[in-house]
Amino acid sequence: MNIPDLAETVRLDCDVLVIGGGTAGTMAALTAAENGANVLLLEKAHVRHSGALAMGMDGVNNAVIPGKAEPEDYVAEITRANDGIVNQRTVYQTATRGFAMVQRLEKYGVKFEKDEYGEYAVRRVHRSGSYVLPMPEGKDVKKALYRVLRQRKMREKIRIENRLMPVRVLTENGRAVGAAALNTRTGEFVAVGAKAVILATGPCGRLGLPASGYLYGTYENPTNAGDGYSMAYHAGAELSGIECFQINPLIKDYNGPACAYVANPFGGYQVNAHGERFVDSDYWSGQMMSEVKSEIESARGPIYLKVSHLPGETLDTLESILHTTERPTRGTFHAGRGHDYRSHDIEMHISEIGLCSGHSASGVWVDEHGATTVPGLYAA
Repeated sequence: MNIPDLAETVRLDCDVLVIGGGTAGTMAALTAAENGANVLLLEKAHVRHSGALAMGMDGVNNAVIPGKAEPEDYVAEITRANDGIVNQRTVYQTATRGFAMVQRLEKYGVKFEKDEYGEYAVRRVHRSGSYVLPMPEGKDVKKALYRVLRQRKMREKIRIENRLMPVRVLTENGRAVGAAALNTRTGEFVAVGAKAVILATGPCGRLGLPASGYLYGTYENPTNAGDGYSMAYHAGAELSGIECFQINPLIKDYNGPACAYVANPFGGYQVNAHGERFVDSDYWSGQMMSEVKSEIESARGPIYLKVSHLPGETLDTLESILHTTERPTRGTFHAGRGHDYRSHDIEMHISEIGLCSGHSASGVWVDEHGATTVPGLYAA
């Protein structure tokens, strides 16, 4: 590929520039457009199938449903799970706005589990409170959002540029005014001018090397490589909690989520080699990961997600979730080893390290409005 001369830079302008076309970026673009902004959505892959939710998601774990939970209780639980290292005002915004987001996603075509009375069937996974809301057809989340994104009324307000790799947020007098990007197909340099910039680039999932040594075999979506953290840093934005890295209990040798938090409400739980339970909550926390690490390294290891005791109908339900959503190759992996949930429990290990604001407490610092410390620069 011939690299064009810098003089051939392409110039684009918009009101709101959204960097990252995953679920967060798509929602940010839709929200800005619905409020009258002229939006440019940049994606280094293709928006149709980009982001961590491209293969779906089994549910949301921050659904604070009125009548079933209170925002203050959710904030208290998340604070406890993160050993107090959280921005409570930001978490409170998530708690108070979560229900409206669930309803909005339903309007877009995303389906959530409901009970026999037609109410949201939230499940308990955290130490206290029920905030996990399963999505029976979670594999279609991104498809549903993409359909909305490509509706005629949205196409008129949102311009999508795929295969553009943003590399820097541009600033002027300390304010974000756009971004510089590279077209990965043509080599063209692209300069974008914007009144506001939103980073929706996900976590830094390739900070550590997986046990397999395979660079793209990370727990986190491998395209979530920390681009946004880097761009925010170079723009002068404050980063927060970078020492609070993320590790997760995963399926050994597969490096995908064992999904104890999915199996737990159905009766699954984590055990050591003696069949003894050793954690009191399957939701991520520093305490839980410390317990997992200690158990693996002791004479009581290895550890397992115990599901073989569950009724066949329950296991059918679990398989319909775990083998179709997020990591559909999970079922293929088990089959290749001759394992079946009816006769084998799931051996677990620990992932490589990563940085994540969603499952840890690290990332670009934002206030309760999503604003970074650089005026005009936001992060989702």
